[in-house]
Amino acid sequence: MLWLLLACAKPAAVTNVADSHPRVPAPQSPTYAHTVVHPADTLVAKAWPDGLDESLCGAAAALGMQLQSGKALDPAELRWRAVLAGYPWPVREMHTQHMAEDQVPQELLATAQAHVGEDVGLVRTRDRGGDQWVFLLGARRGTLPAFPREPRLSDVLTFPGADVTAVTPSGETRMYHERLQVDLAGEWLIDLRDAQGEITTFPLYVGRLTPQAPPFAGAASAEAAGDLDEELLLRLDTLDAWYKREPAERDPALDAVARARLRAFAAGQPLPDAARQLAAAGYFDATAGVCRARSIADCLDVMWWSTSGHAALATRWRTMGMAAVPTADGVAVVVAGADHDTSPQLSP
Repeated sequence: MLWLLLACAKPAAVTNVADSHPRVPAPQSPTYAHTVVHPADTLVAKAWPDGLDESLCGAAAALGMQLQSGKALDPAELRWRAVLAGYPWPVREMHTQHMAEDQVPQELLATAQAHVGEDVGLVRTRDRGGDQWVFLLGARRGTLPAFPREPRLSDVLTFPGADVTAVTPSGETRMYHERLQVDLAGEWLIDLRDAQGEITTFPLYVGRLTPQAPPFAGAASAEAAGDLDEELLLRLDTLDAWYKREPAERDPALDAVARARLRAFAAGQPLPDAARQLAAAGYFDATAGVCRARSIADCLDVMWWSTSGHAALATRWRTMGMAAVPTADGVAVVVAGADHDTSPQLSP
């Protein structure tokens, strides 16, 4: 993902519009949708006469307000703001520029012009220091109907032409074609694909409210110096708090399975099926996720968004095993969970 933060940069030219107070779109929507709108903000409309994606504009508004509050942004936060605003596809780029009130960010717009006709979100928010402009570029692929992010239990969602992989709240992976019935309350991770490849991946919250923060906020920040296992435990404890659940019990034998799986992964060897490997070790209701990234938090974020690893992090397990090793470009991690806990889980 490309990040370009242009703090207080001076534009090549400035256009003033008198009495042009920002009009900020709603930062949240209950519906995933792609809707082209024209800016309600007079100055944004003057700067960008083409259509904008309504959901991306909502995400950009939330990010602009977050920037003005002084809170740092990271890729995990960016993707979650898009989820809350109703954009089910990834966000490919973000560009920001801070200006004096009612001045057009020429430098940011010069970058944005290369993407006319694509999914664009463009807004400005205001504080006492001026206007914060935010440009988002979406990575939409395929065409999806509008659908709720928080469907009711037993609702049927239809995705024409798509193969659906769903990770259920119980950690089960199910395969569908075009139609998905959400028959369990809780968090679902949905992956859509067609003959050309991946369309997108997004969460659904069935009978539950969507969390207001991502599972791994601060994923782009540097890791604390120290033992990787300690950092991994800290991040998993944070995830347990995010899900409002009790931590699973650490299992030394399950740790050994995780270490064996991690050695093969780090060496570039083909990994055996996780369920079969765990069953061979005596764990029959179990799964494992694996990831590689520049930091522990980034790695776990990658695992959470993958259908192959989501259940290891999102499901309530009675016991867990884990392992982490440094790599040339960051870290590699395996997290294994066993013995699904069927007790009720609170909404995040």
